[in-house]
Amino acid sequence: MNSTEIKIPKAVSSIFGKLEIRQVKMNCILHGEYLANQVFLGGKLKEISGCPKCHEEHLAQRAIDEEKRRKEETEKNRQARIKETRMPLEYQTKDFSTFITETESQRNALAMAKRFVNGWEKAKAGGYGLLFLGGCGTGKTHLACAIMLELLDKYACFYPRYYKVTEIFSAVRSTYQPGATTNDEETIKFFSSIQLLVIDEVGVQKGSESEKRILFSILDNRVTSKKPTILMTNLGIKDCGLVLGDRLYDRIRSKCVPVLFKGGSFRTPATPDVFD
Repeated sequence: MNSTEIKIPKAVSSIFGKLEIRQVKMNCILHGEYLANQVFLGGKLKEISGCPKCHEEHLAQRAIDEEKRRKEETEKNRQARIKETRMPLEYQTKDFSTFITETESQRNALAMAKRFVNGWEKAKAGGYGLLFLGGCGTGKTHLACAIMLELLDKYACFYPRYYKVTEIFSAVRSTYQPGATTNDEETIKFFSSIQLLVIDEVGVQKGSESEKRILFSILDNRVTSKKPTILMTNLGIKDCGLVLGDRLYDRIRSKCVPVLFKGGSFRTPATPDVFD
């Protein structure tokens, strides 16, 4: 940069000596000529201002970098929260926009899922949930996970959990083993206290009295404490009632709105070209 002194303002006396500010013309290799302030103290040059346009660009770039870091940190926290839900990896990037709606049943299911999200405050206040019924691959898990993702993005202090029904039974039964650090009552209490509990594959269990007791205890506690639950089953309404038993099924129907998923499986069979 080259400079040409053009002005010497009045000096100001201080305990450190005479303070002077001089304006000089300088040249920025990027933006051309500009006026710079030279600060002298006791006759010695202490500071010189840089190109104002360079400074503006620096601030703008810093703001962009900070916003980028903020978004990266937000996404990192979001991914950590998603991982904590325990939802299957293949559904962690699926949402309402990726749900196929070719039939009336699919459109109704999507509409109900969105209605549940929009009415979450009322669902939470009343402990109301959903019962997804339909064959394999019809989109039940997709919509249940999409609901969790939507609510995660909508509420900062929202912590849902996804479990297969067999995982719940295994967790409770593990407390019967020697050396267990917790008991079945505490484990049931854990599942009963989750803000939104999504239970998949209801009906694949043996249907034993022990399993019915565990599931009833959890759902009964959740109904009593007004904790919403989403249950998914490949069974129809009649078979669901037969497998779960009248007492448990009646408890479910009292708080979970049934949603029927009709049609064939969305899943496409694997072909040899996946290895190419």
